[in-house]
Amino acid sequence: MINLEHLQVIDMIDKEGGFRKASEKLFKARSAVSYSVKQVEAYYQVEIFSRDSYKPQLTKKGKILLSKIRLLLEQANEFDVFASQMNNEIELELRLGVTSLFAIDKITDLLHELKLKFPHTIIHLEIEIASGEAMLIHDKVDIGIYGIPAQSPLVDYKQIDDCELPLLISKDFPLATKGTVELNDLKNFPQVVAKSSYNPDQNTTIPSPSLNEQRWYVSDQSTKKILISKGLGWGRLPKHEIEAELQSGELIEIKTTDLFILPIYVAKLKNKALGPVALAIWNYFNNI
Repeated sequence: MINLEHLQVIDMIDKEGGFRKASEKLFKARSAVSYSVKQVEAYYQVEIFSRDSYKPQLTKKGKILLSKIRLLLEQANEFDVFASQMNNEIELELRLGVTSLFAIDKITDLLHELKLKFPHTIIHLEIEIASGEAMLIHDKVDIGIYGIPAQSPLVDYKQIDDCELPLLISKDFPLATKGTVELNDLKNFPQVVAKSSYNPDQNTTIPSPSLNEQRWYVSDQSTKKILISKGLGWGRLPKHEIEAELQSGELIEIKTTDLFILPIYVAKLKNKALGPVALAIWNYFNNI
């Protein structure tokens, strides 16, 4: 196989438009640049640059070959970064758990930053319901962003947000036309409950009045919102997701109970060392 340095010379000649400029850019003698071209042309039995003009011009076959050369050089560079990343013990993969109650647009800048700093780390974004702490403790994620009312001695927490969770009914709910809806009025109607995405025995971290056994169990927040919006039941939803519906009157907040505010944390296990990528996530929230 031809030396990659010779292929880099071909690429640079085309980019710089000449042998002299390529030699200056590569800190090589002009004769060394010419030698590289001859080596590649001889090895592949193809004329890459036409000799018919003063300025080197790619031949038809040269253009085809150069497109493959650039692809090969790009892959070689990616391999170098990948190998370096392994030696520096940067995580090849990272599992980030994020509660469905959290506004994901609050961490898009973080995700951009991670891909710039650690381009070869595969990020698994695990969107979960009522499972953040369990997934972290059971080593299903490396670091978590989730809400929980009580803290575990096994976990380090850093609060990064608050999630308001009003109790809601729809304008189509049977009691919507009633002047004031009391908690006791809801006992004859089903509550919409989001099931844990990891632990089937756990339903939700969101406390709601336990008035009856009538329940709609759903597996995601979007379905929960649809059922409540269509008047099929009542329940809590993150306020940041339903601002427009509250303003339009499609959803009605039941204000006869205290507004529940769930603290949102970035969390890590105390007895587990973080790699560079997980540590970058943890430190990203230092100023919050």
